[in-house]
Amino acid sequence: MRILLVTGRLAEEMVRRYGEGAEVKVCDIDVAAFITPSMLEDADLSGYDLVLVPGLTYSYNWGDFERKKGVKVRLGPIHAYDLQHVLKFAEKIEFSHKIPACRLIEAVKAEEVIKDVDALDEKFSFKIGDIPVGGESRMKVVAEIASFCDFDDLRAKIDHYAESGADIIDIGVPLEFDVEWLSRAIKVAIDHSSLPLSIDTFSRKAIEIAVKHGVDMVMSLSRQNMDAIDLIEHQAVVVVDRDVNALIKLVEKVKERTGKVIADPVLDPPLKVAESIARYAEFRRRDEKTPLLFGAGNVTELSDADSVGMNALLAFIAEELKCNLLFTTEASPKTFGSVRELRIASYLAKAAKLRNSPPKDAGVSLLALKEKVRYVESPPDLSKAVKAEESRGFVRDPFGDFIIQVFDGKIVCKHDRMTIVGEKAKEVADTAIKNNLLSRLDHAAYLGRELMKAEIAALLKKSYIQDRELNFGFYQK
Repeated sequence: MRILLVTGRLAEEMVRRYGEGAEVKVCDIDVAAFITPSMLEDADLSGYDLVLVPGLTYSYNWGDFERKKGVKVRLGPIHAYDLQHVLKFAEKIEFSHKIPACRLIEAVKAEEVIKDVDALDEKFSFKIGDIPVGGESRMKVVAEIASFCDFDDLRAKIDHYAESGADIIDIGVPLEFDVEWLSRAIKVAIDHSSLPLSIDTFSRKAIEIAVKHGVDMVMSLSRQNMDAIDLIEHQAVVVVDRDVNALIKLVEKVKERTGKVIADPVLDPPLKVAESIARYAEFRRRDEKTPLLFGAGNVTELSDADSVGMNALLAFIAEELKCNLLFTTEASPKTFGSVRELRIASYLAKAAKLRNSPPKDAGVSLLALKEKVRYVESPPDLSKAVKAEESRGFVRDPFGDFIIQVFDGKIVCKHDRMTIVGEKAKEVADTAIKNNLLSRLDHAAYLGRELMKAEIAALLKKSYIQDRELNFGFYQK
C-alpha cells in the first residue's frame, strides 16, 4: 500500500522518523495544523492508495478534495509520534475526513472491547431484574443512593447513576426511618427507574416494605437478621459476614430459600484492605460459584485520595478474586464519578482477563490527569527569548467587568450588558468579543485565562473561584 504523509516544515523530521515506510510531502508552511486543501491543489497525488493529512485539519472539507483529486485523502493522527501506530491500521480500518486517525483507532478498539465483554453476559449464574450476574459475565456496578433530600432529588440521583453506567440502583435505608416515607420512596424509585432496584438495610420492616413493592435485590442478611429470610420471594439476596466459615453457612441456608444468593465478606476501609482481600480469596477458594459483592465504596469514601485510580485498582483486584458485583456510592464530592469509573474499570478488567494481558491499550481508559505518552517536540530556539515578567499594574476596562462561575457543569459569565452560558472557554470568549464586551488586550487575556480555568474545573468536577489558582494538591507549586 502506497501512502503519502502530508506535513509542514517543523514536523518534517518527526514525520519521517515515525512514518517509516510511507512517503512524505512537506508543504510550504511551518505548522502542519494550518495546512489547507488549497495548498495541495497542484500536488500530484496519483499513484497513492492513501494520503494522510494532519489530524488537526479536520475543519476543512477533505471529502470534496478527495473526490476532486480521485485519491483517498483522510485525516492522520494529531501528533506525528502516533504515525507509528496509525500506519499499522492503514489496511484494516477506513480512516475519516472528520475524526483524527489516532482517535478513530481508539474508538474502534473500545468498540471491539465492549462487544467482546458484553458477549460474555450470555454466560451468567442468574439475573437481577434483566441484568445478568455471575458466571463469566462482566462485573456489574451497584450504585447506592445513600441519602436524598426529597423525591425529586431521589429521581435526579437515579438519573445521574443511570447516565453514569450503573447496572443496579441501591437505596440505602437509615437506621431510623418513617414507614410511610420509605414505602413512598421505594415506589417512586421503582416507577422512575428502568434499572433493577436494590435496598440496603438490616431492618426486617424495611425488607418487608421493599419486597412488598417488588424490589429486585435485598442487602443485607446476616447472623443478626436472618429471620428476615422468610420475607424473600423472587429477590436476589446479599449475605454478609466477615467470618468466612459463618458466611459459607449463611449462604447455604439462604440458598434453601432462593437460588439468587450473593456473598459479601466485606471490604473494609484502609488500613484493613489486605485482610479483607484475604477473606475474599479464601471464600472464592472454598466456593467457586456463588457470586461475590465487592464494596469498593468502603475504600474510596474513607480515603482522601482521588477515586479514579483507586477505583481502577479495586476493580482489577475484584476481577482477580472473581467478584461479580462492584458496590459504590457517590456520597461526597471526592467520590463523584465513581459509578462511571467503576463501569469503565469493569470493561478494562474483563478485557484484560479475556486477552490474558494487562489492562491497557484497550481503547478505554481511566487516565484523567496523566497520559500514556510524553510527546517529544523539537527543542525551541531560546537564543533571543525574553524572560517573562508579570505586570503589577491594573487598569479597569471601561467596558465593564466579568463575574465567572461554574454551575451545573457549565460556565456562567456575567457582564453588565449580558450573561453568557457555555461549556467551552472559547465559545464564551468568542461570544464576549462578538458582543463588544472588551476594550483592552490585558482584560481579554485575563478573561481567557479565567474561562479556561473554569472549563477545567467543570470538566474535573472541581470548585471554581474566580482569581484563584485551580488546586491540584500534590501537583501544586
